Amino acid sequence: MKRLLLFISFCFTLFIIYFDLTTGTLPASHPPASTSEPAVPASQPASAPSAAYKEITMQPGDTLLSIVEKEKGKSNHPIETIISDFQSLNEGLKPENMQIGKTYKIPVYK
Repeated sequence: MKRLLLFISFCFTLFIIYFDLTTGTLPASHPPASTSEPAVPASQPASAPSAAYKEITMQPGDTLLSIVEKEKGKSNHPIETIISDFQSLNEGLKPENMQIGKTYKIPVYK
């Protein structure tokens, strides 16, 4: 009886590992974030790096840095600059307080 239980446990463990490696327990991809490029706000000068932005709806797993890197590839801007531009666009909101499903203005760098 112990051998049967051990064999069933072993098979179940192998199935879990196989399922996790082939399908995964987390979704591999999520629908693309909705993006739109509104006009540059009049309160910000056109030469400021935060003048260009996109409004993006947060999806599970998104972070400020991952969104900026998706938009421009590997960002060569310091993270401090990205955070300060994000906070100036979103009325002082800290990136760690972003919530899934809400729309935020994300700085776009050229």
